[in-house]
Amino acid sequence: MSEPSLRSLPSAPLLGAPRARPSQWEAAFAAHYVALCEYVLRFVGSAETAEDIVQDLFLHLWDTRGPRDVLRLTRRYLHVAARNRALKYLRHRRVADGWLERVNRDPTPRLETPEDVCLRRELDAAVQRAIAELPERCRATFLLRRREGLSYEAIAARRGVTLGTVKSQMWRAAVLLRSKLAAFIL
Repeated sequence: MSEPSLRSLPSAPLLGAPRARPSQWEAAFAAHYVALCEYVLRFVGSAETAEDIVQDLFLHLWDTRGPRDVLRLTRRYLHVAARNRALKYLRHRRVADGWLERVNRDPTPRLETPEDVCLRRELDAAVQRAIAELPERCRATFLLRRREGLSYEAIAARRGVTLGTVKSQMWRAAVLLRSKLAAFIL
């Protein structure tokens, strides 16, 4: 990764407090960047991650610059801040790794058991019987809606009835099916 330049960062509005000059920022960046990357590398074990952490540190310091900039650009402060960010990264990675381990460790969803297959067949047969026992016009309306996916308006047009009749027949079918399938409904 290339080293970012602090000159390319936007400047914050002045709040009247003395701040480090841009030349001091650039000097601090140039003086400490490589050492901080090497320091953080010892924690995280990845050069790319270490560079990201140090760059994020400098960006954060730049975005929050203020009257204490002179203190925050010291070697000691930068090393403590870099260490804290590296430890925060490691904590986050440990949590994420734990979640991944749990996902990989937990059993996959179980396959259907013979009992599940039998219950599903029984339910399918009961639903088919209940639909077959519906009154003729009610059944025809219900099947047009559920199997063919037609709208109430399309059913009314196809059957030559009013929209109210379609709604009434669908309501009646729902009531009758619910009563016939009550044993299967929890």
